[in-house]
This record gives sequence, C-alpha cells and structure tokens, in this order.
Amino acid sequence: GMISGAAGARATIIGTFIGTPERVGLNGEGVEIVFPSVIISGGFMLLIWYTKFYRFTKLIPESVLVGFLNGLGLLIILSQVYTFRNEDNTAWRTGSEMGWMVFITFVSWATMEFTPKMPCRFSNLVPSSLLALVVGAIFEFALVRPLGARTDTIGDVAEFTAENAYPVPFMIDPQYDLSKLNEPDIPGRIFVLSVLLCAVGSIESLLTAEVVTEVVKTPNRPDRVMSALGVANIIAGFVGGMGGDATIGLSKMNVISGGTSRISGVVASIGVVLCVTVAYPLLNLVPMSALTGVMLVVGLHTFSWPSIPYAISACLPVSVREMAKVGNYQLLPLLVDRYDAFIMAAVSVISYTTNIVYGIATGVVLACCRFSWESTHDFTVTSTVREDGTKLYTAHGELFFATANKFHLEFDYVNDPEHVALLLEFEPQDYSAVHAIRKVMHNYEKAGKHVDVRIHGGAHDGGDEAPNYESKTMLMAEEWHRARPAVVHDRRRSQSE
Repeated sequence: GMISGAAGARATIIGTFIGTPERVGLNGEGVEIVFPSVIISGGFMLLIWYTKFYRFTKLIPESVLVGFLNGLGLLIILSQVYTFRNEDNTAWRTGSEMGWMVFITFVSWATMEFTPKMPCRFSNLVPSSLLALVVGAIFEFALVRPLGARTDTIGDVAEFTAENAYPVPFMIDPQYDLSKLNEPDIPGRIFVLSVLLCAVGSIESLLTAEVVTEVVKTPNRPDRVMSALGVANIIAGFVGGMGGDATIGLSKMNVISGGTSRISGVVASIGVVLCVTVAYPLLNLVPMSALTGVMLVVGLHTFSWPSIPYAISACLPVSVREMAKVGNYQLLPLLVDRYDAFIMAAVSVISYTTNIVYGIATGVVLACCRFSWESTHDFTVTSTVREDGTKLYTAHGELFFATANKFHLEFDYVNDPEHVALLLEFEPQDYSAVHAIRKVMHNYEKAGKHVDVRIHGGAHDGGDEAPNYESKTMLMAEEWHRARPAVVHDRRRSQSE
C-alpha cells in the first residue's frame, strides 16, 4: 500500500539549497545542482541496501515515530495555508474568491473523509481522493464560474502542456544552464544535498513501511524498499526530476481508500504517468482548493492525535489527571512517561522547523541517552567469600561506557585475598568496559594479587541440563566453574599492541 513521490520533507531540504522562484511554477536559481544530487543520493541508497544499513531503523523508538508523524502532519496541514495567499504571498485572498475557495476546500475534505465510511458498495468502487477532486472541479465549473466568480486551478498556477508532458535528460534540456555546475563550491553543495536527500528518503520510506505494516498487517521488505528507491532516484535525477521516496501522507490516503496490496502502488504510478503524459488537460481543470481539501485529510490522518492528551498528562500531576473524566471515561491517561513526552514534542518541533533527518536524529540521541542513564541504575556489584578463601565479585547488569567509569571503585584491592574472582553477567559491551576490566586487573597486579575474570553467559555452553533460575545471584556463583573466561588482554599485552 506504499505510494512514493516528491515528499514535502524532501522539497523542504531542496528549497534550502536553491533560490526562491520569482513566482509559483518557476524554478529557483541554482536548480541545476538538484539533478546530480538526486542521482548520487540514489547511489547512496543502493549502498545502504547492499550493506544492510537499513537494519538500524530498529533503533528508532515509538516516541520518535510519533514525533515524526506529528511533525510531518503539521508540515502538511500548515503548508496548505499558502493556497489562500496571493501569488507573491504578500496578502490573503479576499472577497468572493476567498469564500468559494473555503467552500470547495470543505466540500473536497468532506467527500474524501466521509465517502469511505458510507455503508454502500459505491464507497469502495472509486478512490475517495479522486472523487474529492472530481467533486471540486464540478463545483468550480458548474457553480462558481457560472455565477461570475472563479478560483485558481492547477492550470492557472503551473500549467501542464505538451512541451513538458514528457521527461528528457537534464543534460539536453535547454531550460537548465549546466555551466553553473563548474563553480568551485558546487561539488560540496551537491555532496551535502545528496547525503540529506538520501537520509530523509531512507528514513521516511522505512518509517512509512512500518506505519503501513501496522494498518495492513502484512510484513514489509526493507531490502526491496531501499533497492527500488535507489534505482528510482537515479532514473528520476537523470530525466530532470527531484526524486522522491515513500510519502506517508499519500500512503495513508491509499490505505484509507482501500489500496492495501502492493499492486495499488503499481496502479498509482501508472495512473500518474498517464495523467501527466495523456490526460494533462484534465489536470489543469482541478481547483487548487480541491487539492487543499484532499491534503488536509492526509495531514489530519498523519498526525497522531492520541499524543496530545498524553503530552497534556505529562505536564500535570497525577491528582489532576484523575479528576479529568466524564462519568467513567478517563479523558487523560494516568500513566505517562514525561521523558517520552518530551521526545515526542522535541522531534515534532525539530521535524517541522528544520527537517525530519535532524528531528529523528535528535530523538534517537535523546532516547539512547535516557536508556544509558537508566541502565546505570540497574548495574550492581556484589561480593562473597567462597569456601576456598577466594573472594568472588559478581557484576549484575550491562558493563558499558555509562557504568564503566566507576567500576574500578567497587573493589577492595588492599584487603582482598591473594586470589580474586570476577564474574560478569554479560559480555563487556564496548571499549570502555574492556578498559575498566583492564584497570581492575592492573590494580590487583600492583597489589601483588591475581584476578580471574569470567563471563556468566558462557555457563550455558556446557553442562548436562539448564540451570534453575530461582536466584540469579546464587546461580551465578554456583555456575562459576562452567562460566567461560573473559577475553580481556592484560595491561602489558595491550601496551605492546
């Protein structure tokens, strides 16, 4: 059910690299850098597919996904405001034109929103978005214009003609001045733009696949998504297009209209080609206000509305949340995580004000910092004296950079016996953890004592039967003889390396 196209987030990034056009429908200064950037971004997407780097989308938590949806929904909804501004965006439209635009927008919105909910077979035969555009055009030419008024159509803003109906390679298109690509700062700008386009395209496509999967209940194939996305962007850039990715708004519109299978995306792409190359005279008749109504539905369905009461609850004490009810219906959730609410808000604001790459990156960093901080509270070191006189230290939890800094302070180097054992519950997670263990070994070495380090996870590699997990502390102590030695180089070896 995914639909790909020129997403708004993508257009926002491109707009920061080229000049503002003189009027709607024209290209901005420096548009020539877009096409090689799109081609290179397609190559980067194929590199992501080949290296399977798309697997790291698992690091994106639900709170970041909600913030992404809210930011994108706000971007879609508020960008429709420009329809009601004049051509140079200096003032609002006035008079009967403004009134009829609002009317057609409302009619198109209502048609798309409520047609799929009608209890009849007709509602499933025609896509509600297409029906909304047709109804808007009917009102424009059967009611508005006969009454002596008018509103702008696609043909008035950016007319489709036979001259621009078919794509041609940008290298031979006379409207572009390729000599501008020889300027000294152009390669750097192209590289930065291609990286941003690759990042926003990959992230939005993979997250859209996850959102659509939740609706249609069928698994997605991120490898196919990335390979198809890379090839498509290379071709699009070659023929003078701005490229694209999976658009969450159009995808949700497609799913709402009943397009839940992969064939719906193929039909949509074929339909776009036919509309642009054959039926473009009909596209010129579609009112811009009808498109606004359709996009308002898309934006409203993209925004995660349950996140609003969640965010409100995060700002209120529990006693106030409990009072917010009508009868037995609780208006605000009682259990909320303030940090997750903060991540949602931060991602939403950053995604809207800059772009989704910065928003999602910020959200992931915040979530990782929170997880790292919380993990430090779950890490403890206990000690017992064994029957043979050896002192056994047991490290419970993950040993990584956040818990490794003060790990060496948990040991009594002066009063401990000559032989010390250290049992780790898990493998050392990073260099900081390995370095912390080396520091402990070195401190015992300076005290003239020996420490044996083992990892409890290795206890499951041998033995006749699985151990009983009634007591994790007792289990780890009893399984010492079956735990495997930790591979931690001693200090002299590490210095020689």
